[in-house]
Amino acid sequence: MKAGEWLTTAILEKIRQDRNIGKALVATSGKPAVSIEDASAILALLERLQGMGIEPPDRMKKKAVTLVRRCM
Repeated sequence: MKAGEWLTTAILEKIRQDRNIGKALVATSGKPAVSIEDASAILALLERLQGMGIEPPDRMKKKAVTLVRRCM
């Protein structure tokens, strides 16, 4: 392998590694994947709503619990 080819391969591999570092952790169980970050964002939204004195609908609460359970 020539030095230029090796350098190109090394750069592409470094880019690939850097991109993979930022990917979310994902839990799967045969169902569509749910990222931990998404579940956390939903829980934070529910907390903000409650902090503003707005009671989230029961359906929204149940979906949040389901997302968290799918991440476990």
